[in-house]
Amino acid sequence: MKKKPHQKAPSGAGKPALSSSDEKLWGAVTKDVEKLGDRPAGAAIPPRRMVTRLDSERPLSSDWFTSAAPEPTPKIDRKTKRKLAKGAQEVDLSIDLHGRTQTQAYSVLKSSVEAAIRRGDKTLLVVTGKGGARFSQTEAETPVAYRTRDDFDQFGGVLKRMVPEWLNGQELKPFIQSYGPASKEHGGDGALYVLLRKRIPGSRNTGNRK
Repeated sequence: MKKKPHQKAPSGAGKPALSSSDEKLWGAVTKDVEKLGDRPAGAAIPPRRMVTRLDSERPLSSDWFTSAAPEPTPKIDRKTKRKLAKGAQEVDLSIDLHGRTQTQAYSVLKSSVEAAIRRGDKTLLVVTGKGGARFSQTEAETPVAYRTRDDFDQFGGVLKRMVPEWLNGQELKPFIQSYGPASKEHGGDGALYVLLRKRIPGSRNTGNRK
């Protein structure tokens, strides 16, 4: 049986015809449409310039590190602490150091504080964790069997002890105005409020701050 030769479908074949209702709808949609004709093309739209702010990555002014910085105050005034606890004053940044090694924790704290200074942040919450209670022997001459609780010094976790020392260290104290235990709403003894300086110590220059 011979196959019939393939015939090219006529132009427009295979396209379903519009119903009368569709034609009316199409007519209503296109009635106000005008052909462009020989109108000149519109001016090309210039590409938008993308601007990315990297405030937290800009280098800090060297004056922060060369100016003589006073020791940070190891206390948050009651009024400020109460405002922070009630949410009347916001915490700009929370830094969670809990569970990190000392090296990791110091690196995170330092980079976070410097980035906060560049952004113009004012208040930080540093979470250290309360740490497990440990005891150091202070009375080596007394036999172990006869030592009492008073013969041991109790102290908390490593980070809880170290963070205040770091805040008073040469690399961080230029940025720190004061610090102190957080309210119970923010972790109590397991966290610290840290207030940052508004300007470079000893000057009115705010450096890279806003």
